[in-house]
Amino acid sequence: MSAAVQCVVDDPFSAWVCGSRPLMQARPDTLAGLPIGVKDVVATDAFPTQCGTRLSQSVISQLLGTAEADCIAMLTQAGAIIAGKTVTAELATYQPGATVNPLSVDRTPGGSSSGSAAAVAAGDVRLALATQTAGSTIRPASYCGVLGFKPTYDRYALRGVLPTSPTLDTLGLIADHLGLIQAADSVLASSDEAIDGGGVKLPRRLVLYRTSNWMILPEEHRRQIEALARRLAAGFVEYREQEVIPDLEALLDHQRTVHAGELASTLGWLVSQHGEQLSDAFKDFVIEGRGYAASLLGHAHRAIQAARASAHDFMQADEVWLTPSVTSVAPKIEAGTGDPLFCRQWTALGAPCLTLPLLREGATGLPYGPQFVMLPGADKQLLNVGRIVTELMDEGEKG
Repeated sequence: MSAAVQCVVDDPFSAWVCGSRPLMQARPDTLAGLPIGVKDVVATDAFPTQCGTRLSQSVISQLLGTAEADCIAMLTQAGAIIAGKTVTAELATYQPGATVNPLSVDRTPGGSSSGSAAAVAAGDVRLALATQTAGSTIRPASYCGVLGFKPTYDRYALRGVLPTSPTLDTLGLIADHLGLIQAADSVLASSDEAIDGGGVKLPRRLVLYRTSNWMILPEEHRRQIEALARRLAAGFVEYREQEVIPDLEALLDHQRTVHAGELASTLGWLVSQHGEQLSDAFKDFVIEGRGYAASLLGHAHRAIQAARASAHDFMQADEVWLTPSVTSVAPKIEAGTGDPLFCRQWTALGAPCLTLPLLREGATGLPYGPQFVMLPGADKQLLNVGRIVTELMDEGEKG
């Protein structure tokens, strides 16, 4: 454990809680020998976990329940090397750490998986573990110009990962190359069964879904996403645009309710027993969750479960949806970690989401990756869509 407590040498973006710079030197294209970053809410035996807090190790151990998360054991058995722990917002919520965006140091890298996105964007590691309960994998990846993947709910084991909302918590991946996400997914997935029950098929149809919050986006972003949809349509048999679906949009509020309510139930005891060590932002989130009536929380929970059970009513098995992932490019650091608005409904639905660094804002030059979404269970298909989209974009640039 001696190396575990060491600060990472030369960490200009404050992406790391602790780790070993020498372990980060290798750059293989496979998991074998690949150094990876681990969000500081995932238990590792080699490095201590603090969950973005000053809580004692005895409290942290009580929260995590094990010395090493199942996902860590699976990745290391496949040959991955744990290079260190990446900074998280406090208890995977909203109080940020010191991490800045490597692409623009006066801007946020996003949260709560701040360090994981920054570490990949800075080139420290090629792959890092993240989590998502609202938008904590997709949003930081988009802000930092790297790839982010939130799998289907319950696809990856969560034992040894800080629990905040049992209905929503999902382990995620951030990487600089799609192949590394595919390799990690093959190791971590609880099931390789595609939704068609057989081999992995590419969807026939690309669907542009603007959502009810489309007009929140800057005009340039709206134009670029629409242009991207038209460009990518050539790679699919069919293309259509989906009108706003009220039941799908209702998941925005249901996600927020369940997130706050379950967090208050799961972690609220920390406020009464260790409140002096916690931020006002976390305490306010707990207060919000405690303020929801049991009937409201129950209604939101039932609505989420009903949506998951009827996901085929929203989208078809042979289509992939293109939709925004962030409301803007990375905000200035003083504005916080950004808004998870465009991620909430997909996290609630339990659907797999993939963001790719395909677009840049003209004025700032900063990236904002839209996200691709498919039905729950279609993870391998979605990752293959990422490969096709990348090839289409590469061909366009060469042409």
